[in-house]
Amino acid sequence: MPYGRRYGRRRVYRRGQRRSAAGQGGMRAEFSGNQQIIRHSVQNTIINTFNIEDGQACAFPLLVYTGKSENSTANPDQSSQATYAEGSRVNHIQTQMQITQEDATKPNGVYIGFISVSFSDAMLDVANMATNFNDLIGIDSGGNSNITTDGKFYDGGLPSITPRDMTISEYLLNPQKRHWIRGLARNKFTLYSGRPIVNNQVLPVPRQNRRGQFGSGWWMVILNESGALQGEAAGSGTDINVSLQSFFKEIPLQAAPVTDT
Repeated sequence: MPYGRRYGRRRVYRRGQRRSAAGQGGMRAEFSGNQQIIRHSVQNTIINTFNIEDGQACAFPLLVYTGKSENSTANPDQSSQATYAEGSRVNHIQTQMQITQEDATKPNGVYIGFISVSFSDAMLDVANMATNFNDLIGIDSGGNSNITTDGKFYDGGLPSITPRDMTISEYLLNPQKRHWIRGLARNKFTLYSGRPIVNNQVLPVPRQNRRGQFGSGWWMVILNESGALQGEAAGSGTDINVSLQSFFKEIPLQAAPVTDT
């Protein structure tokens, strides 16, 4: 019997066995195997343009575990929040970002990084949130529970994005921040003469955040440090404006709707 006839079919069968339903379908897919998909269209901005002052940073949620998907019985296949339910899978997030200058006559320095935490990182107290993450993530000022209790970020819904004081020098001198806020010093950009930063791409979700579980969250961090570049004192530089929209498809472990809002 020829080799291909004897072994080829078996190899194809085994590859098919290893292929899970979670990995099927591109960004435009409506279904994955026999499981329906929840589509998320997220506007991580306030009035389409979020203002960041010199010497401040913001963490924009790309994917955060809150235990629910924010879809509804009336519209089970769509959501408008950057949240996902327990056991749900998200492989990629499509982003459309634009950063512009408040004053085009002066250059601006912009740094971009990411925060990624999983269930193994979740048991952090309030002090650690300040030391490791510069309070960019953690307890919502509205009194919602944080990850130290039930593993859900901002239980009850995502809070407003809050700017925090931060400089690149503080970041570089702090080994905890360098470990937990990844890539901030490497991804440096200069804005000048009104030229914006435009970045439209599909980002692969970090491995530890692909499955919705206790303490899972992924954020994009944007830091404005323009004072030194403009010859001004720290914190006295001009502002930048951030517009960030994202889209992803969630493959829920449970049948849709995952939650009814």
